[in-house]
Amino acid sequence: MTEITGGELFARALQAEGIEFLFGLPSPEIDPLLAQLQAHGIRMVPVRHEAAGVHMAEGLYKTTGKVAAVLGNPGPGSANLLPGVVTALHEGIPVLAITSQHRLGIVYPSPPSTFQGQDQLDLFRPAVKWGGPIFEWARIPEVLRLAFREMHSGRPGPVHVELPAPILYETGDPSTAPVWPPAAYRLGPPQPSDRQLDDAAALLAAAERPVVFAGSGADRADARAAVLEVAELLRCPAVSSMAGRASVPADHPNYVFGFGPAGDLARREADVLLVVGSRMGNLDVPYDTYWGDPEGKRLIQIDIDPRHFGVTRPLHLGILADARAALEGIAARLRATDLGTRDGADLARYRQLDEQVRTQMAAPILQWQGPGIHPAHALGAIGAAFGPDAVYATDGGNTSLWAYNMLPPTRPRSYHSILELGMLGTGIPSAIGAKLGAPDREVVCVTGDGAAGFNIMELQTAAREGIDITVIVCAEGSWTMEELNELQLYGTTFGTSQGEIRWDVVAQGLGCHGEYVERIEDLDAALRRSRDHVGPSLVCLRTDHDANLAIPAEMLGRFFEVYSGPAKPATV
Repeated sequence: MTEITGGELFARALQAEGIEFLFGLPSPEIDPLLAQLQAHGIRMVPVRHEAAGVHMAEGLYKTTGKVAAVLGNPGPGSANLLPGVVTALHEGIPVLAITSQHRLGIVYPSPPSTFQGQDQLDLFRPAVKWGGPIFEWARIPEVLRLAFREMHSGRPGPVHVELPAPILYETGDPSTAPVWPPAAYRLGPPQPSDRQLDDAAALLAAAERPVVFAGSGADRADARAAVLEVAELLRCPAVSSMAGRASVPADHPNYVFGFGPAGDLARREADVLLVVGSRMGNLDVPYDTYWGDPEGKRLIQIDIDPRHFGVTRPLHLGILADARAALEGIAARLRATDLGTRDGADLARYRQLDEQVRTQMAAPILQWQGPGIHPAHALGAIGAAFGPDAVYATDGGNTSLWAYNMLPPTRPRSYHSILELGMLGTGIPSAIGAKLGAPDREVVCVTGDGAAGFNIMELQTAAREGIDITVIVCAEGSWTMEELNELQLYGTTFGTSQGEIRWDVVAQGLGCHGEYVERIEDLDAALRRSRDHVGPSLVCLRTDHDANLAIPAEMLGRFFEVYSGPAKPATV
């Protein structure tokens, strides 16, 4: 049999795993792999910064469920991957991080004389679920199987494989290193037991005031339909976590906003709380003020990772399982159960309160006359222009909060943000990855100007690769989210001014269509020109600084509690 290079053997193994994209940059150490990508159905997308490549893989996965590979060259190229890989670890994004390496004689360990030499295994170890080198040609498929097994075990996440150049250049007989399909060596997600489903359904059927709370894990598991069916059967509130915005659409009859008085009341009054795909982390402000005294409440939690159970709220019943399988099993049991008369009065009460609070919060926004553009008005126009069928990638501080509240309800796997690690600069590359995975859909990135600066150069990647996305930069020239605490405590700000940047001009220089808008009445036309343009576009939107700073007090108070802990009750 004709011998093949290690690069071709690695490409065969990637193809078997369904890898369609590799994000990274070339180098001599990795060339035998790059030379084989196209022949094995894998598209290389060269990037301007390696960390952005990981965010592209993140956007691809969040939109489609597909896994991508990313590449770091020896030394600085691999180090550049780390911010993206750490984000993927926190966000639960499966991605294969490949680091190329020099000849083995000058690494493991590297002497001070080695050019771009470092122990990349130690560097990546805390940032990935699993990592290892390939020191033998015949072990290439086996090591990749080890990596992908760990990637998909429990909550998905990044894994790392180190590829020394001699292994890729070496040739060998492929019959001595068989490549297996995934079904031949790894299992699917864990499945719930009948007893667990029986117990969960019985608890929910007997509950007087059940509440369903869905996180991003429900969205990633394609479980939204099952979430809504359970809520509909119980005629109870369905609430989403901040990260899980797409898990419960805001226009559903059972939806109750989770970060206002109505959501608080529903959780406090609940006797049984079904939590799916969420750890109820700090951004969900899991304090008794908002969730009620846990005494007397029964918490049913469904998650794919055993480390997520009972993190911030005490657990009554835990189900370690795929969210969709568990919810569909519970729904089937509820359908077969006499649920009695459920008039939905509590749900109606919560929704009425929700509407009252929303009207109150909206009043100052609706009354705002300028001058300048209010970000809430702008986000409303963006949602109207692109609609509920678009994929939205949001990025930044206050901009993300306005987007969360003002953009329309979306389809599943269509609203992407970074809400565990809080990494800035993910929006533009994430939108690129989303568009690569869903080329027939509109993909829109809404970002603040601070966040935009991190990866703006990836618009040149989009232009070069013909990736048709629209980026809207809300630009008021300040790190606005950081100003509130500084002004409140010190009466001044420190390092928050960015100066005025014409992001549209930057985008034009990178080969994109650019628009500049400083009047709200001009925004719709600019958005539509950008949407209709073939290729990437950027709208520089001159939002008003003071309006951007005026986040509703209710939401702002909770946000401060994320950092400082539960607010102390007022003393008389």
